[in-house]
Amino acid sequence: MCIHIPEMESGIQHLEIASGLKESLLRAGLTVQSIALKGPDAVSAALGIEAYVTKIVYDEAKKIVAEGSLVAP
Repeated sequence: MCIHIPEMESGIQHLEIASGLKESLLRAGLTVQSIALKGPDAVSAALGIEAYVTKIVYDEAKKIVAEGSLVAP
């Protein structure tokens, strides 16, 4: 049995980042999966924020995607 990655909004809501940043990601139409696939440059281009912040968002998204693809015992 696989754990499903949450829908777009709830997926973003699972990121351990500031709520204002989550809202900005949602307005930009980004998903946890798109962030993990496209990398920090996609976040930077969409939001115009600094590289160190986009790296945090990217790392959080990768963590959620990895946890979502784990097979439950």
